[in-house]
Amino acid sequence: MFTYDIQYGGDPHEKYDYKGQTDCKNFISTFDSFPWINEIEKSNANPKGCSPTLSVKNTSDERDFWVSMSGNRTNHGYLVGYEYPKTKKRLLGFGKEKTVKWLEIYLTENKDKVKNLFQLYFDKRYEQLHADMKKLDKFEEMEAQNQ
Repeated sequence: MFTYDIQYGGDPHEKYDYKGQTDCKNFISTFDSFPWINEIEKSNANPKGCSPTLSVKNTSDERDFWVSMSGNRTNHGYLVGYEYPKTKKRLLGFGKEKTVKWLEIYLTENKDKVKNLFQLYFDKRYEQLHADMKKLDKFEEMEAQNQ
């Protein structure tokens, strides 16, 4: 089952508007109709708040995928984030490996590319999703904060 939420531009980082269950068609419709530019302006007016973000969670396997937008009215782009379980070696490589929730963030200005990535996510084609994301410019990767 997939659920989603929205973070509006400029809102506190811990504030989410939980929307409930969704599927790919409904989520893409939300993505297409979301007022991205207006929300960027709200975010820029309150820089301590969050950027506008739509997030989806696959509740059965704890893989999350989200899209955010930053910039301004004339120059903006999407950040896409993928959170997934990753096996990581312990400190100095000793001891047992542990599984952490890992976050990778990539950049694109292509709205259709974002929609294609969400289609792969909803189809649970995670290897292809990851491969396609790696063709984009990497923004950052790290252990996810919301474990």
